[in-house]
Amino acid sequence: MSNKSKGILMGDDGDLLVEVTRDAQGKILDGLIVGDVTSQNQNTILLAEKGEIKNSPLLGVGIASYLDDETPSELLREVRINLRMDGQKIRSCGFDDNGKLIIQGGYED
Repeated sequence: MSNKSKGILMGDDGDLLVEVTRDAQGKILDGLIVGDVTSQNQNTILLAEKGEIKNSPLLGVGIASYLDDETPSELLREVRINLRMDGQKIRSCGFDDNGKLIIQGGYED
């Protein structure tokens, strides 16, 4: 796992994943769950409009704005560009037979 792919995980509701561990006296030792954030970062970039990600205002696909498009080529291009801007290496990006967006790739060392 590369350094960029490791971070604090969020649940499906967008809240931080917390699993509190206490010592014998009840003091909190650990709490936040750390793991591979690649898919959560991809999801954030797909959903965000440009300007919504504070430290990277040019980053964001705004996938909702592509809902009425007849051809997905512009969306797929925008997805690849934005994920590469985030430092990910994208091997492929497209839709499966059910219309689900499939992204193969991520952060590499």
